[in-house]
Amino acid sequence: MVEAHGKQQTKQPWGYGSFQRGPQLSHRDTGAGNQKSLGSASPLGTAEAEGMTSSRRVVVDMPTGTSSSLPLQRHRASFGGTWSSSSLDSPPASRTNAMGGLVRGPRVYVGMVPSGYTGGLGTRVTRRALGISSVFLQGLRSSGLATAPAPGLERNLGAVEDLGGCLVEYMAKVHALENVSQELEAQLRVHLESKATRSESWGALRASWASSCQQVGEAVLENARLMLQTENIQAGADDFKERYENEQPFRKAAEEEINSLYKVIDEANLTKMDLESQIESLKEELGFLSRGYEEDVKVLYKQLAGSELEQMGVPIGTGLDDILETIRIHWERDVEKNRAEAGALLQAKQQAEMARMAQTQEEKLAAALRLELHNTSCQVQSLQAETESLRALKRGLENTLHDAKHWHDIELQNLGAVVSRLEAELRETRSEAEQQQQAREHLLAHKAQLQRDVASYHALLDREESW
Repeated sequence: MVEAHGKQQTKQPWGYGSFQRGPQLSHRDTGAGNQKSLGSASPLGTAEAEGMTSSRRVVVDMPTGTSSSLPLQRHRASFGGTWSSSSLDSPPASRTNAMGGLVRGPRVYVGMVPSGYTGGLGTRVTRRALGISSVFLQGLRSSGLATAPAPGLERNLGAVEDLGGCLVEYMAKVHALENVSQELEAQLRVHLESKATRSESWGALRASWASSCQQVGEAVLENARLMLQTENIQAGADDFKERYENEQPFRKAAEEEINSLYKVIDEANLTKMDLESQIESLKEELGFLSRGYEEDVKVLYKQLAGSELEQMGVPIGTGLDDILETIRIHWERDVEKNRAEAGALLQAKQQAEMARMAQTQEEKLAAALRLELHNTSCQVQSLQAETESLRALKRGLENTLHDAKHWHDIELQNLGAVVSRLEAELRETRSEAEQQQQAREHLLAHKAQLQRDVASYHALLDREESW
């Protein structure tokens, strides 16, 4: 079985034509004039290495005139024999003819062939398809057919005998390929030297490329800086927006409290206007009472003055005694009148004082009642304002609770989405792990099958060598 370039190849029975690819010759060699060739095949086994006297290195490359820019293609090939029941399908390079043998296609088999050992079983051959000349391909197409192997050990022995004859025919072709390889080595060396002389033109391109890379790096850094600034600005805007949204309930509560205070102020103004109107009406009533009292006093004075004039009109006697008696009587009447007037005035004054005292008490009581009413109204208004503020606070707290519940629900939804996404990713990871485990088990089973096939092939080769 042929694996990737540079890896150790697995042994196969000679009848199945498995080969190992040696070190390849690359046209992208960095050193000017350095030449790589195809190395010899991997060492044979201990049983296979016995009896080998010499080996020959074979170098194969592109034919003359082939462009060096073409990729070096690699192919697998096999010839002689068929796969066993435990092996994989036969390679596409071989076809079975009507006789049961394998018809070898136009393939190239190049490698290390031990000189003087044409019938060996463990020989490794490497191949590189690089457009080999048509002469060699025609000779390869005209090669004979291999005898179909018989079942069991007899079939394998027959395949070994036919393979010995085929190896003799391929020796001449190997010598021809050696000459072609030497020519291609010389051409490749010349091409690499000419390519090395033209490598100086890369200086200006390298400088421009370095400057372009520097500009691109600076642009990337500037873009990253701008993106960082944009993200910072966006984060600040989101922060201010969140603060604005958080302050909205407090603003609404303050506005409601201010409106309630405005209502209280309006009610206080109405109460003030009512009290002012009451004070005006009381002042008017007091003025009316004072005017009535003055008029009553004037009328009383007029009545007293009229009675004195009427009493003074009494006729006076001519004698001294009569005059004195008249004066005495007059003064007695005046004294009695004055006493009566003084008593009446004192009584009127006492009544007025009592009325004034009663009015004063009534006014004091009314003032006390008004003050108590005012205090009560103030307390009622303060209680109403406090009630309104408590209601506003309650509404603000309810709004805050509603917002908190809303954001909590949103956060729960986001967390649920994250959990569902993580669960989906976990299921995908588990499915991928199961697929990888199944692929690994399949590869291990395939590896074990190949190891069993290799062990059986080695046992068969050892048995054939012992014969």
